[in-house]
Amino acid sequence: MLRILRSGNKRTKAIWWAVALITIVTFVGGFIFLFAARLDPGTRTHTGNTVGRVNGDPISASDYQTALNEQRENYHRQFNVDPAERDEKMLEVQAWRSLVAQRLMAAEARKLGLKPHDHEVLVALQTSPPSQVTRLPAFQTNGKFDAAKYQAAMRDPNQNWSSVEDLVRSQLPVRKLQERLMASIKLTEPELEQAFRDRYDRVNATVLQISPAADLKPPPPSDADLARVYQQFRGLFSSGLRVQLEVLSVPKKYGDEEVRTTRELAASLARRIRAGEDFAQIAKDYSEGPGAANGGEIPRILQLTDFGPELAARMSALKVGEITDPLQEQGRFMMFRLLDRPVVPGAAATGFKVAQIILRVRPNETTLRDQSADMLKLCERAVSSGLGRAAAEKGLATSKTAFYDYNNPPQQLYSTPEASDWGLGAKLNQVSGVFEGLDEFVIVQVASRHEGGPASRDEIGDPLRQLAVMDARVTADRGRADLIAADLSKGATLEAAAKTRGLVPLSLTGLNRVSPDPRLFSTPEIVGRLFALEPGRVVGPVRAVNGWYFLRVDQKLAGNPALFDTLKSQISSEILQRRQQTFFAGFLLELRARARVEDQRAPVAQ
Repeated sequence: MLRILRSGNKRTKAIWWAVALITIVTFVGGFIFLFAARLDPGTRTHTGNTVGRVNGDPISASDYQTALNEQRENYHRQFNVDPAERDEKMLEVQAWRSLVAQRLMAAEARKLGLKPHDHEVLVALQTSPPSQVTRLPAFQTNGKFDAAKYQAAMRDPNQNWSSVEDLVRSQLPVRKLQERLMASIKLTEPELEQAFRDRYDRVNATVLQISPAADLKPPPPSDADLARVYQQFRGLFSSGLRVQLEVLSVPKKYGDEEVRTTRELAASLARRIRAGEDFAQIAKDYSEGPGAANGGEIPRILQLTDFGPELAARMSALKVGEITDPLQEQGRFMMFRLLDRPVVPGAAATGFKVAQIILRVRPNETTLRDQSADMLKLCERAVSSGLGRAAAEKGLATSKTAFYDYNNPPQQLYSTPEASDWGLGAKLNQVSGVFEGLDEFVIVQVASRHEGGPASRDEIGDPLRQLAVMDARVTADRGRADLIAADLSKGATLEAAAKTRGLVPLSLTGLNRVSPDPRLFSTPEIVGRLFALEPGRVVGPVRAVNGWYFLRVDQKLAGNPALFDTLKSQISSEILQRRQQTFFAGFLLELRARARVEDQRAPVAQ
């Protein structure tokens, strides 16, 4: 119910997963080098305990902490707020992924014999200093990197730059590898011209869609039907590596005394606030939620649906300045203050500007330790008998995630994203250690694992059946399409033939290939046919996945050739940037798939 509020910003969630889990390197108007730590294991001194290995190369605790701090700083810079509890979990996953990527890229660079040279180190220091240096307060002006201050320090003979030089020297081989990879991606002139036409060639068209009637119910698809539809549409279900996990999630045990103590504290804070004490100051003093240092204020405008059904009713009844009674959700008590009801452009109702106080229940350490020990025993049993059976023996139930990949972690593991990351590198039927979430202990087992390529029929059972049912309905509705075709053959216009059958054609204006009309979003083949037609000609019936179509292009408008010269550079940059991102992300995934990665940091135990 309140997960969105405990996690800070819902928009942040969507953005951060996209930024943090899809790629390690981002391209913004060109190539930007983002790795945070030294990359060449041969020049790095390890300190502290080892938290993992990549093909035998150790990752030290200090390296991991440095990468994690870098992620926290990036998060705060981007969203101007410290990460909330579950955001912190995501940052830990990203920090680990970045370190793994660094080790893999460094190994590839060494394999290719890429080495730094003194002149290259000097040029890099002068033109592209490491991010750790550019963020130092000495080189900042009004919160931004000041190149003049940096250059003045470079010229100061009293400054010792040896450590920065070593850092740049260790980074250069990987930078060279990245530049070599990016240089291999090309864009030909015909491809650029086609990209321009896709954006700026337009058609005005009339389209008649005949969708199967709601009451049209053909017999259920047979196994032969499913096999045929699978072969016909299997390309729609292709993807990279995808994994399905069996999940056991056991809530942490909170004793009555611990819950009572926190409930009484929450109630006393509510009384103090209602008696006139400052909510913001109490939030700073007591809250353990995001934004506590800013008085608990949530840095965005919420809608009523963000609160969930239970809290929404309470928030609707609040006046500005009032607070809710404390609410318990698992191991937390929360209260909210309504700061304002601002008008949101385009929204049907006013929004909610709120602040929050979150108090965590402190579980009894002995109880928590005993529960952890019980989970470890269950984990050991699961290794030999399977997670589902081991859980059932304790009267517990497991669930299964949907198939997921690096970019789409399963919702069941929202609180323990490290468990989903573990699953991507584990073998079929392998059992994890015990992962500790904010309010639960989690054990997972790899239930299914599929390498890249089309999904199997079993993997897409429900979507395949739905597609087969739609295919059968479209086939059964062929008669209506034939009646329209007969009317057209007798000289009727498309509009007249449609009206005779009680249908209304769509009038599409300014349609292009890149951003077609939303009503044709699921049928790109129809959009393609429109651009291939000569104006005035009617074609059909054309079969698509969701019905029959009749098409007529009324006007074709070619893009202005003079505009091509103006936009050529911009279009080229956009395409290359997109290709580089896709290529580099795929390259890293391929390296990861071949690597031997040992993650020794996340679980309570293995």
